[in-house]
Amino acid sequence: MNIVREFIDGDGFKVPCITIKPSNPRGAVVVVHGYGGNKEKTLGLAWRIAEKGFITGCIDLRGHGEHQLDLDDDVLLDIETAISRFKNYGEVTAIGHSFGGRFALISSADYAIGISAAIGRNFSNETKNNIREFKDYLVHKSNKTNLFGILNEFNDLKEFNQDNILLIYGTRDLPEIIIECEDLKSKNLDVIKIDDALHSDIFLLELTFKAITDKLQKWYTE
Repeated sequence: MNIVREFIDGDGFKVPCITIKPSNPRGAVVVVHGYGGNKEKTLGLAWRIAEKGFITGCIDLRGHGEHQLDLDDDVLLDIETAISRFKNYGEVTAIGHSFGGRFALISSADYAIGISAAIGRNFSNETKNNIREFKDYLVHKSNKTNLFGILNEFNDLKEFNQDNILLIYGTRDLPEIIIECEDLKSKNLDVIKIDDALHSDIFLLELTFKAITDKLQKWYTE
């Protein structure tokens, strides 16, 4: 496989990306990190997907990694820019973790997978305080940036096509995410629970890799 470090041109900005190119790709996947993450953090997941024959790109969202812009409410444009680029290789799946999962699920991708996705609108003070203490320092942003305000700007997952979506969460995930995923599972959305998985490590587990690659195989062979 060929690995390329590149910058995808957007409208007045560039999206940093690591692209893994197998020979004769059968489709494309854009992998999106969570709040306080970066493209390097999701590179292992991207590699496992590329091994299954998908051209796979890990991107940095604005406010993160090598992206030159501060985090703001145009963050979805970074994912859409990458999706547009990878459309050259066929149907595109967006896969995101946590904060990135929320945006992957509402993107224009043909398919979407949310790993411990921040799909709700209400978060406890404990969760907010943990994010401020352990994640904020990893994000470049202006004094006006409001993470939870950004999340609330976007549509609720329940409005979207359920046939092209998969949700994955862990039994040791954030309480807000467990509640939302269990609610959506009761409404017949495709939801997979990973035993013992934490919010912070679920995208590193073999069971998660298998759930994702099995779903990709199904989507791209139907």
